[in-house]
Amino acid sequence: MTDIDVPRPATSALLALAAAARPDWAPDHLRDVLAQIRCREDISFGRLLVAVAQLIADPEAEPPDLLAGGQEPWRHSRRPSGPETYQRGAAAARAANAAARAAQHQPESDCS
Repeated sequence: MTDIDVPRPATSALLALAAAARPDWAPDHLRDVLAQIRCREDISFGRLLVAVAQLIADPEAEPPDLLAGGQEPWRHSRRPSGPETYQRGAAAARAANAAARAAQHQPESDCS
């Protein structure tokens, strides 16, 4: 087995993806923001990749939003929730909503 660090930083590929996906951004704007983040925070490439991907996916986002969106220190060692967490939460919300609707439609009884 080889000793390879994964994920490997691929900043140039990340910048190329951003340029292709967000032609509305100035070409060097994200590069400058990434340089500021790397100097200011101890951030892994994996976390940076996720943050940039979320930024790219938001049509209202701009590169400086990365600087304002720094995580709280307690989140640094915590993994993000997986999709199963959101699915369980959605299922619980649907069940609570169904129970509330069922309670509203219960016929009132004249018996005491």
